[in-house]
Amino acid sequence: MVNIKSIWETQKPTGDIIIKTRIEDIAHLNCYAATNHITGQHLYIMSVSKNVEIPELKNYRFKGVEIFPIEIGDFCELNIYLLDNDLKDIFSLFIQNILEDIAESVTENEAVTKTLNVISKWKKLFDKINFNGLSLEQQKGLIGELLFINYLLDHRKLSTRILNAWTGPDFEDKDFVFGGIGIEIKLTSSKYPKIKITNEGQLDTQNLTELFLILYTVEDVKENGFTLNSLISQTQLKLSAKIDELKFFNERLMLLGYFDEDNGHYNKMYSLKKTYSYSVSEEFPKIIKSHLPIGVYNTSYFIELSAVENFTVEMDEITQNI
Repeated sequence: MVNIKSIWETQKPTGDIIIKTRIEDIAHLNCYAATNHITGQHLYIMSVSKNVEIPELKNYRFKGVEIFPIEIGDFCELNIYLLDNDLKDIFSLFIQNILEDIAESVTENEAVTKTLNVISKWKKLFDKINFNGLSLEQQKGLIGELLFINYLLDHRKLSTRILNAWTGPDFEDKDFVFGGIGIEIKLTSSKYPKIKITNEGQLDTQNLTELFLILYTVEDVKENGFTLNSLISQTQLKLSAKIDELKFFNERLMLLGYFDEDNGHYNKMYSLKKTYSYSVSEEFPKIIKSHLPIGVYNTSYFIELSAVENFTVEMDEITQNI
């Protein structure tokens, strides 16, 4: 599949306001990477027959993106316009996702339906991504996930399998899902550690054969520790021999709201104190959706470590199953 970002980067003025390049990898559909020559803004265009039904999308906007159809003769063009050039990297991923999803479409109707499904998914992602940089809590969450990724890489687990299982960037309830095995990661720097659960879905074992909970406890240090940036660099180095996986990893970071231009804000240093790991069985103390009265949701709560001592498992027991 062509890299749409590379098309945008190589487009040159033609005298037209909108510079269009057909995406030949999807030859059975009329799809274009385009650039507004006046503003420098990128857009994606899919031209379909006028009789193809496109839902009302007038003034449909979300963070830095506008989507609208334009009727031109016997055709209708679905335009997806980047309004904020600072978001061009994440916009490229968005459009690339559309292209990958529609590549096997047989009809224009099918391609439009798939495109709208991707738009709906990415709208939710754009709404959740913090483009102003990661909060301290978000940094800690990502550090925890990176500690686990590096642990698995160091124990010779397949990097492809690890990255494909990493659902944190998709804002799912579980941070990792390996087939029927879910892994929820927590990290705290509190002197009196406890487990913070942010919603009733995190410890719900529905659709899973097993669920494990890992808690990393860290402390702030001035030296001889790790930062979010150093963990990312460490992971990138371990993936450097596999270009596609390194690219995928970097894309996942962007979905979480980590952008290279902000990395000067992420130099807080930590040292790992202890790792706790638990099997979340049916008896594990937790609140799940089926426990809640109708109308109650997004329930957050804390679990004392003393209450889950009997559910402790070794990390090896977790890794040997994945």
